[in-house]
Amino acid sequence: MLSKARPSRLPSPLLSLYGLLVVGLPLAGLAYALLGSVGLAGPLAAGFTGRYWQALGTDTGLLYAALFSGWVAVASVGISIALALLLVLRAQPTLRRWPLPGLLYVPLLLPALVVGFYLFQLLSRTGWLARLCFQLGLIQGPEGFPELVQDAAGLGIIGAQVLLTFPFFTLLFRAIYQESRLEEYRQLTLTLGASPGQFRRRVAGPLLLRRAAPTLLLSFMATLGAYDIPLLLGRPYPQMLSVYLATRLQRFDLRELPAAYLAGFLVALGLLGLVAVLLRLRRQTAVR
Repeated sequence: MLSKARPSRLPSPLLSLYGLLVVGLPLAGLAYALLGSVGLAGPLAAGFTGRYWQALGTDTGLLYAALFSGWVAVASVGISIALALLLVLRAQPTLRRWPLPGLLYVPLLLPALVVGFYLFQLLSRTGWLARLCFQLGLIQGPEGFPELVQDAAGLGIIGAQVLLTFPFFTLLFRAIYQESRLEEYRQLTLTLGASPGQFRRRVAGPLLLRRAAPTLLLSFMATLGAYDIPLLLGRPYPQMLSVYLATRLQRFDLRELPAAYLAGFLVALGLLGLVAVLLRLRRQTAVR
């Protein structure tokens, strides 16, 4: 009698190492940041103090960085989702026709730093587009070209993130569309008398968003913590969270470190909350 094959699993040492890397070290860093924010760790540790937590109420830098990062992440992911849904739900024949399927992969191969540098060279007031407008007589000088990078609203950052995220969402929605056999459902709903718009709004759109929800939230978190593009295309103020934290941690004044530890601890705590939401969405999606 043949014995039942045991399911393969990772060796215990490898699994332990993986757990250490993805759970142990981040939690240790979080604990160190917490201790540093109350004066119990770090170069200037001199005993417990709560003055850095008290000063948080008067320091608006972290709040502005969080609000600005949230705005950029919501706008970038929202625009990317809208464009991807528009293509998948309204342009299926175009998505099957070369060269668009191949072109969607090109931005995914580019590092964020390269995309940020390219857009800075293209859209800044001394960039290629501004020079072209000057040569055509559309503007009288660099000041006549609109601020598209390093602007207060973060338009350059949003544009760069959309350029990187929109193709990925399009490929994701297209894969879900095919896997869920939505084309057959579309034919069925049209046969039953529904309009194409009703199918997109009530069947295809909600299904695509529900199935892709965990990945969309993960992309939101990645945009929230982006560093290279905001560093190149953003202003010194307001800054996105990653740039704000790096600036605070790299200052020469060591007295700034406890406040930087506190800011890092709070940001990490917020991201862990988003991770908990992501895991819950993953479970709900798996059940469905």
